[in-house]
Amino acid sequence: MHIPRYFTKSGEPYTNISFAPRTSKISNPDGTVVFKAENIAVPEAWSQVATDILAQKYFRRAGVAVALKKIPEKGVPEWLWRSEPDEEALAQLPEDAPKYVGETDARQVFHRLAGCWAYWG
Repeated sequence: MHIPRYFTKSGEPYTNISFAPRTSKISNPDGTVVFKAENIAVPEAWSQVATDILAQKYFRRAGVAVALKKIPEKGVPEWLWRSEPDEEALAQLPEDAPKYVGETDARQVFHRLAGCWAYWG
């Protein structure tokens, strides 16, 4: 099956979307903060509700290696190859540098979800 490309150019999926840093926060009635994510990049046109849903429900909050390597798979396009932590690259990081982080950019989520759905297909 071939689906023609209409809205993007190959290799440039987000060029027509402006992204802006936002904050997502959930507070109790007494003002105590239950959840807060600062400086997360989301499409500029998104509402605060959309930002909150993405940050609170879809961002992986931990466990994303700062260095990943692709795992080649026969018959699967390179852009769909699974990723795993690149242990050699992680070992080269300074001892006090974080090796695993959470997602902070909507593009990370978009790429992860689109890749997963395409892989399943």
